[in-house]
Amino acid sequence: MKNLFAILAVAGIFALVSCGGSKKDDEKAKQDSIKKADSIAKIKEDSIKKAEELEKARLDSIAQAKEDSIKAAENKVGNYNYKPTNNTNTTTTTTATATTNTGKPVRGGR
Repeated sequence: MKNLFAILAVAGIFALVSCGGSKKDDEKAKQDSIKKADSIAKIKEDSIKKAEELEKARLDSIAQAKEDSIKAAENKVGNYNYKPTNNTNTTTTTTATATTNTGKPVRGGR
């Protein structure tokens, strides 16, 4: 009976010791999750900022190309070098007429 009591006491001590550290672990897990959430939010913010910068650069490029094409068109006003060509090559086509056999068919290969 003494042995049974001693075994139960030792098991109870181990149970109390193993459950005692959960408050520290919970606090550390909470801090870790807060850090992860903050880093994810920062990454999202950075990616949105980068996407906005890329869109602005794309729109600026389009505007610059439009301005360049307008300037190029203004420089060519009255300076047309279009010369139509006369294509005198003629092609002739011939058509063949098809004839049909209107006679009676010969049977037996004769």
